[in-house]
Amino acid sequence: MVSRVQSEHKRELSDRFSDAVQYLNRLLNGDRVDEWEQSALTIPQIKTLLLLQEMGSSRMGIISLHLRRALSATTTVVDRLVERGLVDRLSDPADRRVVICRLSEAGQQVTEHFWSVGRERIDAVVDGLDEEALAIAVQGLEIIRAAAQDAESASGPTEDSGDGED
Repeated sequence: MVSRVQSEHKRELSDRFSDAVQYLNRLLNGDRVDEWEQSALTIPQIKTLLLLQEMGSSRMGIISLHLRRALSATTTVVDRLVERGLVDRLSDPADRRVVICRLSEAGQQVTEHFWSVGRERIDAVVDGLDEEALAIAVQGLEIIRAAAQDAESASGPTEDSGDGED
């Protein structure tokens, strides 16, 4: 009986957590979607830019693996980003057959702008918290981030045929 009650309580907490995350996503990311829409970038292009920002310079094959897309689809996306001046393609000095991709200066500015959209809303939320409540919120978010990173590490990138969308 106790485990059923605990299970129900955990389910209720999970539902409340999900509701809070969805609300915060709408609050903090609504403007971000509008920004990207105005940029005329596709979702795969956006994901590629954000991945390069997170990982730094990377081989085309590694990008493809992390995005879970076919190498040919990833190459097409990167080609479009190179044409727009957002990504630089370089040859690996150790093996000129290997293509290394990195954000260009313009690509770095685009991704930094993406993360700055909504910052004012975050600041307004934080300003409404006292120091103790903020410390509790930060601790909780850090626990959630660590759990998310563990889950991501456990699943890891896998090869996928991709859908060819660029």
